[in-house]
Amino acid sequence: MTLESKTTSQLETAIAEAREQEQSAKAALYRAGQPMFLEEEHGRRVQTIETQRRQAIDGVKSEVQRRISEIEVELLPTDADPVMALKGEDLTRAAALAPFVREDVAAGNVGPKLRAVLKSGDKAAMAVWLRYVSAPGERGLSRWDGEVQQMVTQLEAIVRPPDRRQDALRERQSELSKVVMGEAATNFLQTKYGAQAIRTGRS
Repeated sequence: MTLESKTTSQLETAIAEAREQEQSAKAALYRAGQPMFLEEEHGRRVQTIETQRRQAIDGVKSEVQRRISEIEVELLPTDADPVMALKGEDLTRAAALAPFVREDVAAGNVGPKLRAVLKSGDKAAMAVWLRYVSAPGERGLSRWDGEVQQMVTQLEAIVRPPDRRQDALRERQSELSKVVMGEAATNFLQTKYGAQAIRTGRS
């Protein structure tokens, strides 16, 4: 199972497993309480084991941060630039359209273009048009006639629909943050008390 397909709890488990594997691998370097290898070779093997643990945990932390970043985009305030909520090809297309839309808005060539955009269902175009026709500028939306203002309202409803997932997204964000915070706490304890403190729960 890839990191991308794991649930939040499975990502947390992956960190715990990486630490357990590290301790098991280190324990295997001893026999009857004595190192099985000479000091230099023992140190090299310990370093390899710790590197493997760091790589495994760093991979999980990167995946957690990726998910948190995606949630942050979805939680953008409703007055944020609508273009910033786009992704991938839509964002690329919006960047290409922006100069032309800006010119049309500056020239007042809005009504017919807005009607066409609304009919097209083009997500990128609608976001760019909403950005420029609703920009604070001189007199804001009041500079447009009633028909244009109605079309802007329609754009708002399409581009920024009411999002009932806000609470669920924030809860997911909190759960993901705890994965990273838990790892940071474990690092602190291990640095201060050593690996045995992590296993026995010493504080």
